[in-house]
Amino acid sequence: MLLLLPSLSLATEWNAKPLSEIALYPEFRIPAAVHARDEAGIAAEVSARILAMPVREGEAVARGAVLVRLDDAAYRIELERARAQRALVDSRIELARAQLAQARALAARGFISADGLRIRETEVGVLESERAAAAASVASAELALARCVVRAPYAGVVRSRSASVGDLASPGMPLLTLAASDEVEVRARVPASQVEAFERAQAWRLHVGDAAHELSVRRISPVVETAGQVREAVLVAASALAPGLAGELRWRSTDPHLPAAYLQQREGVLGAWVVRDGQPQFMPLPQAQAGRPLAVDWPLATELVDDGRFALDLHAERAAEAQ
Repeated sequence: MLLLLPSLSLATEWNAKPLSEIALYPEFRIPAAVHARDEAGIAAEVSARILAMPVREGEAVARGAVLVRLDDAAYRIELERARAQRALVDSRIELARAQLAQARALAARGFISADGLRIRETEVGVLESERAAAAASVASAELALARCVVRAPYAGVVRSRSASVGDLASPGMPLLTLAASDEVEVRARVPASQVEAFERAQAWRLHVGDAAHELSVRRISPVVETAGQVREAVLVAASALAPGLAGELRWRSTDPHLPAAYLQQREGVLGAWVVRDGQPQFMPLPQAQAGRPLAVDWPLATELVDDGRFALDLHAERAAEAQ
């Protein structure tokens, strides 16, 4: 509860204005930067010497663009070997099926035993399993060959290169870093004490030089960082922004603030002169700080003494001395 001091019958001339006419809605500013939503270290998946790296640092690439070409000669040979093995098994299966058909015909006429027929059937089953293994070998060889061409998993910008043409790549070896360009986020650290006002703001803008970019809030981290007592806010822009761009995030408070000029001190406590029942009354505001606007939750129709407020202080002091 705010304490209202007893009203004073003062002869001093004064007038009042509603809070709606004098309230300030201060603008807040904090550093912010544009980050790629996805940033991946592209690595080799097979062992081979690097033949070409057609992209350079800072170059934009489309999804599926070739980033690195590896020497695929050994993998082509392995693929041909796997295909030849599969063809060989296919030939053996064809022969085994023909022999099985012949064995069935002979068995029907009693010229071959049931055990002999089962042997032929088993031979076909074994060869079909070998054929499945040979097909898997072909698929594995095709995959290894395809991995000799490293492609961009998404549209982005090459941030850095970690390898060069002629290097011998091995599985897991970093080749380059690719930052997504289609989806970027603006990140800023908002003081924990301002988060509520930040969420209530009606507009957020990233100012970079003379340009201003409209933003919308995607999320605010619930974690307060110990260093600095801030929470990370993530915003998205309506227009395209380049990863790495830095600027100033600005928003305006929706809470009315009492201008610092209307804060006055009485008996060591800051407060303001408001009008109650047609008379000026001093309202202490213990949370106020000298020289800084103060957020208030008063109705905008609240009247505050404007002209003559300093004379009220002087008159009140004299009245107190007289008592």
